[in-house]
Amino acid sequence: MLYRLLRKFSHIIEDIRVTRFRRFGKARELVARISFKDGSTLHVKDYLFLNGERKYSYHWQNAGGDLLVRWDNSPHYPDLRTFPHHKHVGHRVVESTEVNLDAVLEFIATKIAGEDE
Repeated sequence: MLYRLLRKFSHIIEDIRVTRFRRFGKARELVARISFKDGSTLHVKDYLFLNGERKYSYHWQNAGGDLLVRWDNSPHYPDLRTFPHHKHVGHRVVESTEVNLDAVLEFIATKIAGEDE
């Protein structure tokens, strides 16, 4: 899966560093850092537990280290339609339909492409 995403988004990815990848039966753990050609970085934490529950956080920051968007599914915004999925954009917390790495990379690719226009 990761290699397919790297090929799909190779036009925006500069480098990827996987710091942890483990599988335990159907469970998995992925911790990585993806650097983009515009100087921004995505910090990835994605866990699938043996009981089928999933926990993720995708933290995208600019070259200066400032938060652009952070996606996660911590269950602390129950009033959102997409609960527990949400994203932090600046000081706002909003609904999020980007709930996996593919969707997050698609979002980032669109934003990076928009900067080139």
